[in-house]
Amino acid sequence: MKIGPDCVPCILKMCLGFIRKTELDDSEAFELFNDVMKIPSLKGEDWTVTSPDVIEKVMHMAYGMLGNEDPLRKEKANLNRYLLDEHEVYETMVHEAQDPLKIAVHLAILGNSIDIMLSDNFSHLQSTIRDKLKYPLPEEKYQPLKRQLANTNHLVYLGDNAGEIVLDKLLITTLKELYDLEVTFVVRSIPTLNDVTLNEARDVKMNEVARVLGNGIEGPFPGTRLSRCSLEIQNIFRQADLVISKGGGNFDSLDEDKKNYGQKISFLFLSKCYLYMQRFNTPIDAPILANYHSARDLW
Repeated sequence: MKIGPDCVPCILKMCLGFIRKTELDDSEAFELFNDVMKIPSLKGEDWTVTSPDVIEKVMHMAYGMLGNEDPLRKEKANLNRYLLDEHEVYETMVHEAQDPLKIAVHLAILGNSIDIMLSDNFSHLQSTIRDKLKYPLPEEKYQPLKRQLANTNHLVYLGDNAGEIVLDKLLITTLKELYDLEVTFVVRSIPTLNDVTLNEARDVKMNEVARVLGNGIEGPFPGTRLSRCSLEIQNIFRQADLVISKGGGNFDSLDEDKKNYGQKISFLFLSKCYLYMQRFNTPIDAPILANYHSARDLW
């Protein structure tokens, strides 16, 4: 999905959130942000790119100034630790549910609200998630996914953010308890924002429930573009029965390649902005569970 006018302030806010979490002093932060403001897409001069494309340019600028290609490593580890401390609560929610899979899917989607680029306050996360769980996923969206999962032997799961990955692992664990399937969990090869890499996957021991691989993209691209992934990932993607894609960055980039791979992708994320609200006809922060196979609104 290409960027629109609403993306500009959102990207700038995200970039400023990233800059404030680095070790740059005020003068360096001003210099970096001035350079960011010169990116054509952030000046309204180029609407032909996706949000991950723009953010990748910002990351290249930031890493060049910082001399550090994973400046949020400690932040991501702390976020994983926070969610791991809460894990038993969410695990109990799933095990006590009438339909454990539905709750696990819902929790994984709600995990998309965990984003240290936009907020540092997660003290009310558990109560917020409990409140949002009171509004169930629409059956017309959930049932097609459930049927696909029942006929899936090899699942590819595209990770998104740190912290959120703990709830992804809970969903994968639930899937493996219900179905006989093989899972490949794909992460960023190059750190970008607070997205998961092999380090964060190891933090939560994702390797205990799935094969974990980097996507092979040679750049801080916060999404998934199959043409830039390693040949191994491209082959795994083609051979998969189903792909679960988490987060807006993965959706924005994969949406550009929907004619080749769309029929096997299910997207799980939150409607965080006007473009998603318009595309999916949802209120702000509503859960999105959709695929090209059954959701007319994606075409």
